[in-house]
Amino acid sequence: MVLALLFVPFDLRLCGRADLAADDWESPLAGRAEWRLRLRWGLLPVTAGAQWSDGRLGQPEVRVLGFPVRGGKKGGRGHRPKTPGATKRKAGRKAGRTKPDPELLLTLAREAVQLPGRLWRSLGVRLTAEGSYGLPDPALTGLCEAIRWSAGLGRSLRLTPDFERPCLVGRGELTGRVYGFRLAAIAWHVARRPAVWNRLVGRIRFRPLRTILLRGGA
Repeated sequence: MVLALLFVPFDLRLCGRADLAADDWESPLAGRAEWRLRLRWGLLPVTAGAQWSDGRLGQPEVRVLGFPVRGGKKGGRGHRPKTPGATKRKAGRKAGRTKPDPELLLTLAREAVQLPGRLWRSLGVRLTAEGSYGLPDPALTGLCEAIRWSAGLGRSLRLTPDFERPCLVGRGELTGRVYGFRLAAIAWHVARRPAVWNRLVGRIRFRPLRTILLRGGA
């Protein structure tokens, strides 16, 4: 099962279509939009989709092997009164929490900035779109245009900026193939950062193993 998760590809295709526009800068978007997701892992197909119309999101539809998946309602469990022991344990856990490590936060921030590019290369993603769009602030629309062209997406994303009103009109498609071992390699790269590695290994209670792993941190 582990080998299958690592080496059997996940093929995905996400399609979207929108016809949304606002009358002015203060008005909400009105119109209709829909999206469809098709995910296949080996011989297991999964499809999902939903529609957004006149400010309301319709009930998402999910199918596995062609059969609809319905979400069950939560059971009506009665409220359980808190016991003094549970309250003390909860207070002890809060008191035992450590403060955020600035070095760890900085490392995670750096990895988060690089993560989209790594995922993009690992997934072999192909993104196409055509239409027009406008954000509530024209300056943000201009910023998105600068990012689109600087990222080399100007040709694949044939979009026309609208600086007169918020809108989203057109269609787009995203396709890609995901391998579990590629995602595992990205996660391992992040975990081997010294600040992340020391925090993860430091939670191991078995001291000899913790000592060995800390020495092996990069």
